[in-house]
Amino acid sequence: MRSKNDRSRSSGKDLSMISNVSQRDVDLKKIQGKYSPISLLLITIVGIAVAEVIAMIVVYFQRHIPYYQQVIIDTAVMAVIIFPILYFLSFRPILQYVQQRYQVEQVLTSRLRIIQYANTHSLDEILQFTLDELESLTGSTAGYFHFIEADQKNIRLQTWSTNTLQNMCRVNSLERHYSGDDAGVWADCIRQRKVVVHNDYASLPNRKGLPEGHAPIVREVAVPVMRDEKIVAVLGVGNKPVNYTERDVEIVFTLADFTWDTIRQKQTADSQRESEEKFRNLVDWTYDWELWLDPAGKIVYSSPSCERITGYRPDEFTAAPDLLIRCAHPDDQIFYEKHHQLVHDETAGVEKVEYRVIARNGEEHWIEHVCRPVFGSDERYLGRRISNRDVTQRKQAEKELEERNQKEKNLTQTIHAMQLDIARDLHDTIGQNIGFLRMKLEHLTGNKAIKKTDMQAQLQTMTEAANESYDLIRGTLAVLQTSDSHDLFRIFSHYAEQVEERSAIRVAFSVEGQPKSLSPKRMRQLFYIYREALTNIEKHAHADKISIKIGWQENHLSLEVSDNGKGFDPSNVQYGSHYGLKFMRERAELLNGSLNVHSAVGSGAKFVVRIPYE
Repeated sequence: MRSKNDRSRSSGKDLSMISNVSQRDVDLKKIQGKYSPISLLLITIVGIAVAEVIAMIVVYFQRHIPYYQQVIIDTAVMAVIIFPILYFLSFRPILQYVQQRYQVEQVLTSRLRIIQYANTHSLDEILQFTLDELESLTGSTAGYFHFIEADQKNIRLQTWSTNTLQNMCRVNSLERHYSGDDAGVWADCIRQRKVVVHNDYASLPNRKGLPEGHAPIVREVAVPVMRDEKIVAVLGVGNKPVNYTERDVEIVFTLADFTWDTIRQKQTADSQRESEEKFRNLVDWTYDWELWLDPAGKIVYSSPSCERITGYRPDEFTAAPDLLIRCAHPDDQIFYEKHHQLVHDETAGVEKVEYRVIARNGEEHWIEHVCRPVFGSDERYLGRRISNRDVTQRKQAEKELEERNQKEKNLTQTIHAMQLDIARDLHDTIGQNIGFLRMKLEHLTGNKAIKKTDMQAQLQTMTEAANESYDLIRGTLAVLQTSDSHDLFRIFSHYAEQVEERSAIRVAFSVEGQPKSLSPKRMRQLFYIYREALTNIEKHAHADKISIKIGWQENHLSLEVSDNGKGFDPSNVQYGSHYGLKFMRERAELLNGSLNVHSAVGSGAKFVVRIPYE
């Protein structure tokens, strides 16, 4: 009689003794070849012949009995001999072949369903689907899948079968980590590194009990999955109505091993997909326009930012690589086409250029283009990686900055020129008057015996010089403070009134045409010429009438100043005299204008100034 321990045996099956599906396929092919129809026919004929020979020998020694008895003996001997021979050598192998073939087909069908299921489901769903398949193949009602950590000590419960979760197990959390030392008898497959079968779980002496809510265990099979001499997972099924057999173990082991490969492939594929998605998103969502050109110049990749910059989609560039050149600005196409040839030169290094492109809508964009060679892990040249950045705003800012700097430079030059003009004007007019006044004051201070009449004459002269200086300052300030050419008549006429007030000269003033835009610089220089002309007439012409005419012509402004004084010969002006005439001509030329003098001795003089508006 078998002991209780025998009835509740815990058998260990070395992993090397378990063949996988591919090995069983080989065995089945051997069986199919060994017991082919011809082989079965030969076995049957040989068996019948052997049985007949033996029967004839027995009947020979019993030939003294009646014939019908001999027939019965012959039939009995043949039946006793031929049926075992046919069963063991023919029928039994055929039944084994059919059974194994059916089992293999079931396993292969399950593998196919797992593969198809894995394409569209998560890791936990694949594991649960595998456990459901194993329950169907082995007749079990419970199943679990554990992952073993790399330290071979800690266990992580991954999932249970659908039936276990719905009808048997009430444990709150599936994701539980615990040590293998605390695990029950099912973990013997980890400790012994073997498949374990418990066909009478309740009678096991070293079981540790089950957590509250855990599925009750009647019998179970626990199969370790090994990779690189380490256990990576444990798959178990349990609660089959009858005892588990070696065929059940082989089915569980085969699908457990196959499922782990499927898991790894799924994890690898998911990891690659996540990596591709991550880098695809990283590149697709870059603000700059990223490109990859192969050594032949074809576009391997173009980021969507190309549409933001050029208005053309990535597929348009991929379909027509020459669009890269065609969308370049006409003035930059030759330059860029020459630069584009670098894609054929694997020795070319990093290059940085700037050029313009014309977008689909006709807008012009400045591109900062940086390209570099790309090599594979085998040092094979793969083309060039390109980063195109839209720097249009930067270029516009640089242009505006350059224009602003130029304006500031021009303003500085204008101010400096104005300072020089004012300084020269002060030196030539007010400076001379102040020098004259200083000289007179020193003379009067040092001469105590001067007569009263001489004193009054000197003081009158000094007063006139002071008034002239005052009028010069007011006129200069007036012209500096205005920027409207409409004020030109007011400034000129006011200065003429000052001349009238300090002299006996009468001034006639007239204007022709409508005032046009005139820059402050030109107004200032024209005022200096005008003032110099009146000063020369006042001091040297001995005139009592002056005629002033301002003419606003189509393309230029004309100023005519004439007097009825003593006149002079313009062709016979001696060096050192008429410095004012020289300064007037220089100022007119500075404005790209002209100064013409018409005069003769005894006939007065006429100054005609013509300056363009700009």
